[in-house]
Amino acid sequence: MLLPKYEEQQVYFDFTNYEIVESAATTMINEKEQHVWLIRYGKTAPGLIENVGNYDSDLHSDGVAHAEAIAQHIAAGGNVPDHVFADPFMRCTHTADTMVSHFNRLTNRGMKVKVEEGLTEWQVPSLLVDPEGMRTDPRTLDELVDIFDNLDESYECVNPQGPDRGKETEETSSGSPRFPETEDQLHERCKTSIDKILEVIDKDSVAIVSHAPCLQHLALALDGSQSPGASALGAWSLGGITHFSRLPGEAKWTLRSYSSTSHMPGEFRDGELGKWSLPSFVQL
Repeated sequence: MLLPKYEEQQVYFDFTNYEIVESAATTMINEKEQHVWLIRYGKTAPGLIENVGNYDSDLHSDGVAHAEAIAQHIAAGGNVPDHVFADPFMRCTHTADTMVSHFNRLTNRGMKVKVEEGLTEWQVPSLLVDPEGMRTDPRTLDELVDIFDNLDESYECVNPQGPDRGKETEETSSGSPRFPETEDQLHERCKTSIDKILEVIDKDSVAIVSHAPCLQHLALALDGSQSPGASALGAWSLGGITHFSRLPGEAKWTLRSYSSTSHMPGEFRDGELGKWSLPSFVQL
């Protein structure tokens, strides 16, 4: 018995939508989770005393070890930052330089520290002016390059230091660091700085070394809370690391840890030594 003969039919596949889905999936795979680490330096020599000084002290030898411990802790998490930014004061730049040396030994990237004035110390007399009325300014990039090996000499600040208040010009940028600075002005400056840094680095991950008051407001800007009191953010310990991350395509940051000192050695591990906070933040 002969089976019925069916006409051959050509079948066509439309790959248009498939290619769009495949392209989107490939993009998601290629894009990586983005991380921001906010870092306070460790022990300094001499220690800073408010309204007294020394306002531009360097790291103690223990503080250098703390910077190494910070870098080791971040790398152990499996994500090494693509960029490291630091405030121009010695203790912050030295911490960042030590961290970058560690990261470069792991990755051979030749990473350099970007010294950013927008991350500078809170512009208030108690943290900058000594009993004789002399105000401490940080070293210039040229001066710092002569001291440290891993600084980016070509980097231009995205939020440079502005003139003192009352001496503004038409060129003075809104949100720039200027002396003196209220806490509201500090928040505006820190939000401006982190927004501009994130714009520069695009989808890369970044570690930022700065001071407790600036770090608190950088964290608040990423956290998205309306005010310090409305957030769960609090005091910041010496060597403390705060970690935010977000997945590709997400706008909101997820807080993964706050002022963690689990990596710090000895008496610094519990985070009590040198803990500091703006009064407006909840004390954890």
